Amino acid sequence: MGIFDFLRGCFEIVVLWFIFYQLYRAFRESRAAAILAGLVAIVALGGALLELTRATVLQSIAGSILGPGTLLVILFQPELRTALAKLGSHRVLGKLWKQEENQDFVARICNSVSYLVSKRYGALIAISRSNKLSEYAKTGTKLDAVCSRELLGTIFHPKTLLHDGAVIINNERIVAAGCILPVTAKELKDRSLGLRHRAGIGVAELSDAVVIIVSEETGNVSLVVGNMMQRDISVSMLSTRLTELIYHYTSHEPDNRTDAA
Repeated sequence: MGIFDFLRGCFEIVVLWFIFYQLYRAFRESRAAAILAGLVAIVALGGALLELTRATVLQSIAGSILGPGTLLVILFQPELRTALAKLGSHRVLGKLWKQEENQDFVARICNSVSYLVSKRYGALIAISRSNKLSEYAKTGTKLDAVCSRELLGTIFHPKTLLHDGAVIINNERIVAAGCILPVTAKELKDRSLGLRHRAGIGVAELSDAVVIIVSEETGNVSLVVGNMMQRDISVSMLSTRLTELIYHYTSHEPDNRTDAA
């Protein structure tokens, strides 16, 4: 490979990176950012491998696959979008969105959950990580408030208008309440799980959010991340897991977990 070919390759990489970066800036507040990150990872790794192996036939096929038609499939096929979002929000890439540890925020969440449990108020709380859940926040009532026991207790009081929906927290602030979350399409093994649990599992499947569910019937607390759910979690364990999942991005899956599906 001559110097001209090398420079041309470098130029193409820079141009593609600039395009993807601008797209990321435009959509970084939605799940499209994670989809874009997953697409970049696939293109970069696949392109490097094909270039090293000089597999010209595979390069030609790859060029055809990444044409406009396939991009439309990626944009509109839920299964492919979910897969790319999962790749884009992988714990290694997730370190790019890592927050500074704030134990006061964790304590306020845990105190709120403890209060909700004591009152047997059903609750659904989605805490964003790299995916900001903006598309779901738009379905509810917009807020911009500090998370507190008093506010969450009021929102999830059975006689308020917002209690049936979900609360979405971005950057440690409540951005919306009464939100509608996507319900999982999977058949759950536990028939006792209601709509609130199905919605919590659904949004966790489609993003890297940390979801807390308080059962109105039993008062039990569940923690959902990715495809896994931990049932009957204590408030002390919840504090530990929230610190790990939000600030250290340890994994998608809770310890001592049970399959949510």
